[in-house]
Amino acid sequence: MHESNGRDGRNGRNRLLNTKWNTRVLATLALALAVVLAGCTGIGGLGGDGDAGDDAGVAEADTPNDGANGEAGDATTAASENDDERDGNGEGAGSRSMGSEGSGVEDNWFNLSEPGYYEFDLAGMDKETGEQVTGRLVYDVRATDDGELTRSVDYEFGSEQFQSSTTGPADEFSAPLFFNEAYAPIATLQGVSLMYLFEMGFTDPTVGNRKQSSTDEGTQVTEVTEKRTYAGLECSFVRTTLDGEVTQESCIRGSEGGIAPYAATYTDEGELELEVELVDFERR
Repeated sequence: MHESNGRDGRNGRNRLLNTKWNTRVLATLALALAVVLAGCTGIGGLGGDGDAGDDAGVAEADTPNDGANGEAGDATTAASENDDERDGNGEGAGSRSMGSEGSGVEDNWFNLSEPGYYEFDLAGMDKETGEQVTGRLVYDVRATDDGELTRSVDYEFGSEQFQSSTTGPADEFSAPLFFNEAYAPIATLQGVSLMYLFEMGFTDPTVGNRKQSSTDEGTQVTEVTEKRTYAGLECSFVRTTLDGEVTQESCIRGSEGGIAPYAATYTDEGELELEVELVDFERR
Protein backbone atom coordinates (compact mmCIF):
# COMPACT_ATOMS: atom_id res chain seq x y z
CA MET A 1 0.00 0.00 0.00
CA HIS A 2 1.09 3.54 -0.63
CA GLU A 3 1.11 5.97 2.26
CA SER A 4 -0.87 9.18 2.05
CA ASN A 5 1.33 12.13 1.13
CA GLY A 6 -0.56 14.46 3.45
CA ARG A 7 -2.17 16.41 0.61
CA ASP A 8 -5.71 15.10 1.00
CA GLY A 9 -6.71 18.39 2.61
CA ARG A 10 -10.19 19.65 3.46
CA ASN A 11 -12.26 17.67 1.00
CA GLY A 12 -15.80 16.36 0.90
CA ARG A 13 -14.95 12.84 1.97
CA ASN A 14 -13.14 14.07 5.09
CA ARG A 15 -16.24 15.87 6.34
CA LEU A 16 -18.12 12.58 6.79
CA LEU A 17 -16.86 12.36 10.38
CA ASN A 18 -14.98 15.68 10.52
CA THR A 19 -11.79 13.63 10.37
CA LYS A 20 -8.97 13.53 7.85
CA TRP A 21 -8.94 10.13 6.16
CA ASN A 22 -6.52 8.86 3.58
CA THR A 23 -7.91 6.93 0.63
CA ARG A 24 -7.15 3.50 2.08
CA VAL A 25 -8.92 4.23 5.37
CA LEU A 26 -11.84 5.67 3.43
CA ALA A 27 -12.11 2.50 1.35
CA THR A 28 -12.26 0.37 4.47
CA LEU A 29 -14.82 2.68 6.08
CA ALA A 30 -17.05 2.78 3.00
CA LEU A 31 -16.87 -0.99 2.64
CA ALA A 32 -17.90 -1.50 6.26
CA LEU A 33 -20.74 1.00 5.96
CA ALA A 34 -21.87 -0.58 2.70
CA VAL A 35 -22.08 -4.00 4.31
CA VAL A 36 -24.07 -2.61 7.24
CA LEU A 37 -26.43 -0.57 5.07
CA ALA A 38 -26.79 -2.93 2.12
CA GLY A 39 -29.99 -4.33 3.55
CA CYS A 40 -31.73 -0.94 3.83
CA THR A 41 -30.29 1.11 0.97
CA GLY A 42 -29.16 0.51 -2.57
CA ILE A 43 -25.66 1.91 -2.22
CA GLY A 44 -23.79 -1.19 -1.10
CA GLY A 45 -22.98 -2.85 -4.41
CA LEU A 46 -21.56 -5.88 -2.64
CA GLY A 47 -24.33 -8.35 -3.34
CA GLY A 48 -28.00 -9.04 -2.78
CA ASP A 49 -30.82 -9.55 -5.22
CA GLY A 50 -31.20 -5.90 -6.16
CA ASP A 51 -34.96 -5.96 -5.46
CA ALA A 52 -35.02 -3.41 -2.66
CA GLY A 53 -36.38 -0.76 -4.99
CA ASP A 54 -39.46 -2.87 -5.88
CA ASP A 55 -41.16 -2.35 -2.54
CA ALA A 56 -39.46 0.84 -1.39
CA GLY A 57 -39.09 2.76 -4.61
CA VAL A 58 -41.25 5.73 -3.53
CA ALA A 59 -40.11 8.06 -0.78
CA GLU A 60 -42.10 11.05 0.39
CA ALA A 61 -40.38 14.39 -0.14
CA ASP A 62 -39.63 16.09 3.16
CA THR A 63 -40.39 19.76 3.59
CA PRO A 64 -37.68 22.03 5.05
CA ASN A 65 -39.38 21.90 8.47
CA ASP A 66 -40.06 18.16 8.53
CA GLY A 67 -39.25 16.69 11.94
CA ALA A 68 -37.39 13.59 10.78
CA ASN A 69 -35.40 15.65 8.34
CA GLY A 70 -34.45 18.13 11.04
CA GLU A 71 -33.32 15.43 13.44
CA ALA A 72 -30.92 13.94 10.92
CA GLY A 73 -29.68 17.38 9.95
CA ASP A 74 -28.98 18.23 13.57
CA ALA A 75 -26.99 15.02 13.95
CA THR A 76 -24.63 16.00 11.16
CA THR A 77 -24.28 19.65 12.14
CA ALA A 78 -24.81 19.59 15.89
CA ALA A 79 -22.34 22.38 16.48
CA SER A 80 -24.36 24.72 14.30
CA GLU A 81 -27.95 23.56 14.62
CA ASN A 82 -29.22 27.14 14.67
CA ASP A 83 -27.44 27.97 11.43
CA ASP A 84 -28.89 25.21 9.24
CA GLU A 85 -30.93 26.38 6.28
CA ARG A 86 -32.88 24.25 3.85
CA ASP A 87 -34.80 25.33 0.77
CA GLY A 88 -37.18 22.77 -0.72
CA ASN A 89 -37.97 24.56 -3.96
CA GLY A 90 -37.32 21.63 -6.30
CA GLU A 91 -39.48 20.58 -9.19
CA GLY A 92 -40.90 17.52 -7.45
CA ALA A 93 -39.06 14.83 -9.40
CA GLY A 94 -36.90 14.09 -6.38
CA SER A 95 -39.90 13.00 -4.33
CA ARG A 96 -39.47 9.59 -5.91
CA SER A 97 -36.41 7.47 -5.41
CA MET A 98 -34.07 7.82 -8.37
CA GLY A 99 -33.96 4.05 -8.65
CA SER A 100 -37.70 3.85 -9.21
CA GLU A 101 -37.56 6.18 -12.19
CA GLY A 102 -35.75 3.70 -14.39
CA SER A 103 -35.98 -0.01 -14.98
CA GLY A 104 -35.25 -2.61 -12.30
CA VAL A 105 -31.81 -3.04 -13.88
CA GLU A 106 -30.91 0.47 -12.74
CA ASP A 107 -31.85 -0.13 -9.10
CA ASN A 108 -28.68 -0.85 -7.11
CA TRP A 109 -26.90 -0.84 -10.45
CA PHE A 110 -23.39 -1.57 -9.11
CA ASN A 111 -23.71 -5.20 -8.05
CA LEU A 112 -20.74 -7.52 -8.31
CA SER A 113 -22.85 -10.55 -7.42
CA GLU A 114 -24.45 -10.47 -10.89
CA PRO A 115 -22.90 -10.56 -14.39
CA GLY A 116 -22.11 -7.07 -15.60
CA TYR A 117 -19.53 -4.65 -16.96
CA TYR A 118 -18.54 -1.35 -15.32
CA GLU A 119 -15.98 1.09 -16.73
CA PHE A 120 -14.91 4.32 -15.03
CA ASP A 121 -12.66 7.17 -16.15
CA LEU A 122 -10.42 8.50 -13.40
CA ALA A 123 -8.56 11.78 -12.94
CA GLY A 124 -6.87 13.53 -10.05
CA MET A 125 -3.73 13.67 -7.94
CA ASP A 126 -1.09 10.96 -8.04
CA LYS A 127 -0.33 10.10 -4.45
CA GLU A 128 3.36 9.49 -5.16
CA THR A 129 4.17 12.58 -7.23
CA GLY A 130 1.35 15.01 -6.43
CA GLU A 131 0.86 15.54 -10.16
CA GLN A 132 -2.46 15.49 -11.97
CA VAL A 133 -2.94 12.18 -13.77
CA THR A 134 -5.69 10.14 -15.42
CA GLY A 135 -6.63 6.50 -15.22
CA ARG A 136 -9.22 3.81 -15.74
CA LEU A 137 -11.07 1.24 -13.65
CA VAL A 138 -12.95 -1.76 -15.07
CA TYR A 139 -14.98 -4.43 -13.28
CA ASP A 140 -15.97 -7.33 -15.54
CA VAL A 141 -18.26 -9.99 -14.05
CA ARG A 142 -19.07 -13.05 -16.17
CA ALA A 143 -21.11 -16.19 -15.49
CA THR A 144 -19.35 -19.55 -15.89
CA ASP A 145 -20.87 -22.75 -17.27
CA ASP A 146 -21.24 -24.21 -13.78
CA GLY A 147 -23.20 -21.24 -12.44
CA GLU A 148 -20.38 -19.42 -10.68
CA LEU A 149 -19.01 -15.96 -11.43
CA THR A 150 -15.61 -14.83 -12.67
CA ARG A 151 -14.96 -11.33 -11.36
CA SER A 152 -12.09 -9.37 -12.89
CA VAL A 153 -10.78 -5.93 -11.99
CA ASP A 154 -8.33 -3.82 -14.03
CA TYR A 155 -7.12 -0.57 -12.47
CA GLU A 156 -4.53 2.01 -13.39
CA PHE A 157 -4.15 5.50 -11.99
CA GLY A 158 -0.87 7.37 -12.26
CA SER A 159 1.79 5.23 -10.60
CA GLU A 160 -0.76 2.70 -9.28
CA GLN A 161 -1.77 -0.46 -11.12
CA PHE A 162 -3.76 -3.48 -10.04
CA GLN A 163 -5.28 -6.49 -11.81
CA SER A 164 -7.11 -9.44 -10.29
CA SER A 165 -9.47 -12.22 -11.33
CA THR A 166 -11.34 -14.64 -9.07
CA THR A 167 -13.97 -17.32 -9.69
CA GLY A 168 -16.50 -18.49 -7.12
CA PRO A 169 -20.17 -18.59 -6.10
CA ALA A 170 -22.17 -15.44 -6.74
CA ASP A 171 -22.85 -14.87 -3.04
CA GLU A 172 -19.25 -15.42 -1.96
CA PHE A 173 -17.39 -12.38 -0.66
CA SER A 174 -14.23 -11.85 -2.72
CA ALA A 175 -11.68 -9.92 -0.68
CA PRO A 176 -9.30 -9.28 -3.63
CA LEU A 177 -12.02 -7.16 -5.24
CA PHE A 178 -12.26 -4.77 -2.31
CA PHE A 179 -9.17 -4.62 -0.11
CA ASN A 180 -6.83 -2.95 -2.58
CA GLU A 181 -6.14 0.42 -4.17
CA ALA A 182 -8.54 -0.30 -7.05
CA TYR A 183 -11.52 -0.05 -4.73
CA ALA A 184 -10.76 3.55 -3.68
CA PRO A 185 -12.80 5.07 -6.57
CA ILE A 186 -15.81 2.90 -5.68
CA ALA A 187 -15.39 3.86 -2.02
CA THR A 188 -15.54 7.49 -3.11
CA LEU A 189 -18.81 6.91 -5.00
CA GLN A 190 -20.26 5.13 -1.98
CA GLY A 191 -18.94 7.80 0.38
CA VAL A 192 -20.56 10.77 -1.40
CA SER A 193 -23.84 8.86 -1.61
CA LEU A 194 -23.81 8.13 2.12
CA MET A 195 -22.81 11.69 3.00
CA TYR A 196 -25.65 13.20 1.00
CA LEU A 197 -28.21 10.93 2.65
CA PHE A 198 -26.85 11.65 6.14
CA GLU A 199 -26.65 15.38 5.53
CA MET A 200 -30.11 15.69 3.99
CA GLY A 201 -31.92 13.48 6.49
CA PHE A 202 -32.17 10.42 4.23
CA THR A 203 -34.35 12.18 1.65
CA ASP A 204 -33.77 11.64 -2.06
CA PRO A 205 -32.37 14.56 -4.08
CA THR A 206 -34.59 17.15 -5.75
CA VAL A 207 -33.26 19.91 -8.01
CA GLY A 208 -33.24 23.08 -5.92
CA ASN A 209 -32.66 21.38 -2.56
CA ARG A 210 -30.13 23.37 -0.57
CA LYS A 211 -28.59 23.20 2.89
CA GLN A 212 -26.28 25.71 4.55
CA SER A 213 -24.37 24.85 7.72
CA SER A 214 -21.73 26.44 9.89
CA THR A 215 -18.78 24.12 10.53
CA ASP A 216 -15.46 24.47 12.32
CA GLU A 217 -13.90 25.21 8.93
CA GLY A 218 -16.41 27.75 7.65
CA THR A 219 -19.78 28.00 5.94
CA GLN A 220 -20.69 24.88 4.01
CA VAL A 221 -23.39 24.86 1.32
CA THR A 222 -24.71 21.70 -0.36
CA GLU A 223 -27.07 22.20 -3.30
CA VAL A 224 -28.74 20.02 -5.94
CA THR A 225 -28.29 21.97 -9.17
CA GLU A 226 -29.51 19.85 -12.11
CA LYS A 227 -30.28 16.41 -13.53
CA ARG A 228 -27.52 14.57 -15.41
CA THR A 229 -27.01 11.19 -17.05
CA TYR A 230 -23.90 9.00 -16.91
CA ALA A 231 -23.78 5.84 -19.05
CA GLY A 232 -27.56 5.88 -19.21
CA LEU A 233 -28.09 6.32 -15.45
CA GLU A 234 -30.01 9.42 -14.43
CA CYS A 235 -28.90 11.24 -11.29
CA SER A 236 -29.06 14.61 -9.52
CA PHE A 237 -25.90 16.73 -9.60
CA VAL A 238 -24.85 17.99 -6.16
CA ARG A 239 -22.21 20.63 -5.47
CA THR A 240 -20.74 21.32 -2.03
CA THR A 241 -18.77 24.48 -1.25
CA LEU A 242 -16.90 25.69 1.81
CA ASP A 243 -16.68 29.47 2.09
CA GLY A 244 -17.49 29.62 -1.61
CA GLU A 245 -14.82 27.15 -2.75
CA VAL A 246 -15.91 23.87 -4.33
CA THR A 247 -14.89 20.92 -2.14
CA GLN A 248 -17.00 18.14 -3.62
CA GLU A 249 -19.22 17.36 -6.60
CA SER A 250 -21.34 14.27 -7.09
CA CYS A 251 -24.34 12.91 -8.92
CA ILE A 252 -26.69 11.19 -6.48
CA ARG A 253 -29.33 8.59 -7.35
CA GLY A 254 -31.11 8.34 -4.01
CA SER A 255 -31.40 5.68 -1.33
CA GLU A 256 -32.77 2.97 -3.64
CA GLY A 257 -31.02 3.95 -6.88
CA GLY A 258 -27.53 2.64 -6.19
CA ILE A 259 -24.27 4.46 -5.63
CA ALA A 260 -23.42 7.70 -7.41
CA PRO A 261 -22.13 7.25 -10.98
CA TYR A 262 -20.00 10.40 -10.63
CA ALA A 263 -17.96 12.05 -7.88
CA ALA A 264 -15.13 14.56 -7.59
CA THR A 265 -13.28 15.75 -4.49
CA TYR A 266 -10.89 18.68 -4.14
CA THR A 267 -8.03 19.67 -1.84
CA ASP A 268 -7.58 22.82 0.28
CA GLU A 269 -5.85 24.48 -2.63
CA GLY A 270 -8.72 23.75 -5.02
CA GLU A 271 -6.85 21.03 -6.89
CA LEU A 272 -8.73 17.99 -8.13
CA GLU A 273 -7.99 15.15 -5.72
CA LEU A 274 -10.03 12.40 -7.36
CA GLU A 275 -12.68 12.34 -10.07
CA VAL A 276 -14.59 9.14 -10.85
CA GLU A 277 -16.98 8.99 -13.82
CA LEU A 278 -18.98 6.02 -15.05
CA VAL A 279 -18.54 5.85 -18.82
CA ASP A 280 -19.87 2.36 -19.65
CA PHE A 281 -22.31 0.08 -17.86
CA GLU A 282 -23.88 -3.17 -19.00
CA ARG A 283 -26.00 -5.69 -17.12
CA ARG A 284 -25.49 -9.11 -18.71
